[in-house]
Amino acid sequence: MKAKRKNLKLEQRIDLARRYRAGEPAVALAQVFGVTQRHVARVAKEQTGEGLSVRDPSETVAFRATQSELAAFDAEWRARGFANRSQALNAVLRGRCGFLDLGQGELAAFAMSWRQAKDLSDDLRALSKAVVLGKLTLSDQDRDLLIDLVNLTRGLSREMGRMKDAARVRGGKGWDAIEGAARDA
Repeated sequence: MKAKRKNLKLEQRIDLARRYRAGEPAVALAQVFGVTQRHVARVAKEQTGEGLSVRDPSETVAFRATQSELAAFDAEWRARGFANRSQALNAVLRGRCGFLDLGQGELAAFAMSWRQAKDLSDDLRALSKAVVLGKLTLSDQDRDLLIDLVNLTRGLSREMGRMKDAARVRGGKGWDAIEGAARDA
């Protein structure tokens, strides 16, 4: 059975955080204040200026839409593989839906580019290792160029990997097949 949510008053939150910082165990504080141990840690962090709600507080948003607009939106987010309406609206707010509008051909090209950036990064890393081990000698200018290329491809590979992971999390159905086809090409 789910526990009833308990909202602590400001004084209670401050007292809880003070006692937690003083070394009182989270288990004991959770029992005294009628909250979970996780909530004790979260409140303590918030009172010291840490935690997610302090760094980037969320806000409940309400707006009016017609039933037909909501029905169309619901059909769209379900088709794109979002878990719920809230997740889809968050994606719209963050401006990430444009990435999901890419066609299959564009996704395949992206996957191939990502794979090439990863392969180039691996090759440059092997070349750098050969230089460090003394198997290859480079001029200072070539060494600087090699360092710049390694940093560029590593950063590009990481960024494209993050984009791929974000698409997969948001329901990038069929991504593995596209990536496999790009790898085989």
